[in-house]
Amino acid sequence: MVLGDSRAVQRCFDEPFDLIVTSPPYANRMSYIRELRPYMYWLGYLQNGREAGELDWQAIGGTWGVATSRLGKWQRTADVGLPDQLLDAVGQIAESGGSNASVLAAYVEKYGEDVAQHLASVCRLLRPGARAHYIVGNSVFYGVLVAVEELYAELMRRAGFEKVEVRAIRKRNSKKELVEFCVSGTWPA
Repeated sequence: MVLGDSRAVQRCFDEPFDLIVTSPPYANRMSYIRELRPYMYWLGYLQNGREAGELDWQAIGGTWGVATSRLGKWQRTADVGLPDQLLDAVGQIAESGGSNASVLAAYVEKYGEDVAQHLASVCRLLRPGARAHYIVGNSVFYGVLVAVEELYAELMRRAGFEKVEVRAIRKRNSKKELVEFCVSGTWPA
């Protein structure tokens, strides 16, 4: 078991990767920490609710506990070059008039920043010809589609991946527009 920040993968591993297969959190505000906290306490990874909130804030898209209140004050910390499509969705969510629109807009923007930081970090550990596969799902907030699969694809291209592909793999069992995708790419040889 390796405990580390997915936005700073190089701090956790010394050896390069040939293959990445992962399903990072979807941009749907579901907190994996919240859902898994009984097991996290039982296994000794968490001692109290504050630790759970801190761990959730560090997770891609984390929004539970203290993370939710922090989103109200959050500002992008780095110029990671988020795609216009994501920034357009952030603007539409913010202007939607929903009761939590500003928090949700900040959440989507932070999610994009977290993904960009993760990809920049992991690229430092890829062997030539390495393959990466991200299983992600899109989301809808106040009627605004957040095309997470396109976010990953564009950020992977910008990071230097080649042969980036987006493939729908499963219709989710909720809203009709929600789909899971495999976004994959090859690190240059």
